[in-house]
Amino acid sequence: MRRDEPGLEVLPARLAGVEGVRVTGDTRLWSGVSTRYGVTVVYAGAFDFWYRGRAWTQTEGVLKLKEPGEVHRDLRVHAPVTAQSMTLEAPVVDEAARELGLRAPPRLPALSVGNGRAAALALHAALREPGSDTLALQGLLAGMLAALLGADSSASAEAVPRARRAALRARDLLHASVVEGVSLEALAMASGLGRFHLLRTFRQEFGLTPHAYLTHLRVSRARELLARGIPAARAALEVGLYDQSQLHRHFVRIVGTSPGAYARAVRGTSTSPKKGAERVPHPRR
Repeated sequence: MRRDEPGLEVLPARLAGVEGVRVTGDTRLWSGVSTRYGVTVVYAGAFDFWYRGRAWTQTEGVLKLKEPGEVHRDLRVHAPVTAQSMTLEAPVVDEAARELGLRAPPRLPALSVGNGRAAALALHAALREPGSDTLALQGLLAGMLAALLGADSSASAEAVPRARRAALRARDLLHASVVEGVSLEALAMASGLGRFHLLRTFRQEFGLTPHAYLTHLRVSRARELLARGIPAARAALEVGLYDQSQLHRHFVRIVGTSPGAYARAVRGTSTSPKKGAERVPHPRR
């Protein structure tokens, strides 16, 4: 993360066509013409701004949405603002609209407290997390765009058999890509579905997003390595995770105990079964 000036952080580029900036305790008045789509989340503070011919008030928890070619002008800051903005190149949003069967270029509301808010918050958080991998970010981006663009989440009964086959093809590719990872585009190509349809179908079929499914595969493989005495730091890298802390976080959430405790329990069970080795909870399914 690069700090360009006090209170302003430019987030590392993680997704093609997407950039992010965070301000903390900001009281400046900003104005300008949007050249990209934008999604801003306010975490604290409030301000008034002019947009689409009228004044709006931006408060905590509300999404501020922008479209290319539109003028935004801040009018008043009610309280110092902590916010994070992401901008998306027009082709990113236009392609999403076409895949969802919507007209391009799509129209966005000025503010949103419902559709897309949870997905936008999740993506904003992931953009600041050093360990977030490409598949996770792509999935979150696709989910946010689907929600903001108002995509229909229903699926026809006739499409179920084909959808199941597509989900199985994507699943097979995930199993073959545990260490190196795989992009959402590659999964979509393997499945024969668009990115948005794949995300919906995969979750309906397996109860997880492709990224969550991949994370479970990685933790499962890490368990095997830990049981063989491989240190947690090395195991994390060998299963394609960012570092030991990322393995620890996922391991505790999925297995119910830390990698170190799991390794000690497995070794204790195998060598001294009558001594009451530390119990290892079964993974959540």
